[in-house]
Amino acid sequence: MNVLLLQLDGKLPNIALMRIAAHHRQLGHKIEFRRMPTVQSVYPSFDDLGYSHIYASLIFTKTRAIAEAVRQVYPGAILGGTGWDPQVKIEDYGVTTKQQDYSIYPRWRQSVGFTQRGCRLKCSFCVVPSKEGGVEEEQNIWQLWRGNPWPRELLLLDNDFFGQPDWRQRIQEMRAGGFKVSFNQ
Repeated sequence: MNVLLLQLDGKLPNIALMRIAAHHRQLGHKIEFRRMPTVQSVYPSFDDLGYSHIYASLIFTKTRAIAEAVRQVYPGAILGGTGWDPQVKIEDYGVTTKQQDYSIYPRWRQSVGFTQRGCRLKCSFCVVPSKEGGVEEEQNIWQLWRGNPWPRELLLLDNDFFGQPDWRQRIQEMRAGGFKVSFNQ
């Protein structure tokens, strides 16, 4: 089976798409990844036939026009992400792995992800509490790191790092492992 993954916005690796890629590779499926940052980029080429699954992810609502074009060109595509519907989750489609397939981003060096999801705060401008709920542990530092030969460089996307009960333990793991960490959110 052939699977097409479409990243419609964002400059960072898309964790949902990496997990979807890992899920389908475990099933022996072939993965094709594309960035589609414009409506014009969505229109297919001659070899765009034969995908058994098509997934598209968007973070920002300003990207909805691109997502609508995806839906028109690929009517069976599964669309998700905060920019499409904050309540849609990859788990709704049977993808439960936390493994991330970085091969769709061959030039990316850092390990990227979350040590926790959700947030204890309820800021009026933020979708995280309604999308993810309260604070829940996701992965520890050692689970998040890609392992050798990758550098011990982490890009943490946690929305509320210090809201998790075990934040001190995560800091100890960073220190013990000699990790360089960028807190991105």
